[in-house]
Amino acid sequence: METGRGSPQEQPQQQQLTIFYNGRICVCDVTELQARAILLFASREMEEKTRTPTASDAISPSLHSQIYSPTGLSMKRSLQRFLQKRKNRMEATSPYHR
Repeated sequence: METGRGSPQEQPQQQQLTIFYNGRICVCDVTELQARAILLFASREMEEKTRTPTASDAISPSLHSQIYSPTGLSMKRSLQRFLQKRKNRMEATSPYHR
């Protein structure tokens, strides 16, 4: 088996990688090694942000109130009721249900 410089075994395959960042879409041809390096770099950045949040990264008060408002809780309860009723309907129509 010949492993010369031009052989396909030595040349890493490139595939398209799509990155969504800061409202932009970037499509690049990268090797598997490059893709792994990008993912490793991004995961390190996320770990840093979760460990030491800055003032600009903090949740805005209005967003915080929307998430934890009574309306949000009622929506959550409504979704839970809907899912439970759907589960009951599925079980009732099951061919194995007696």
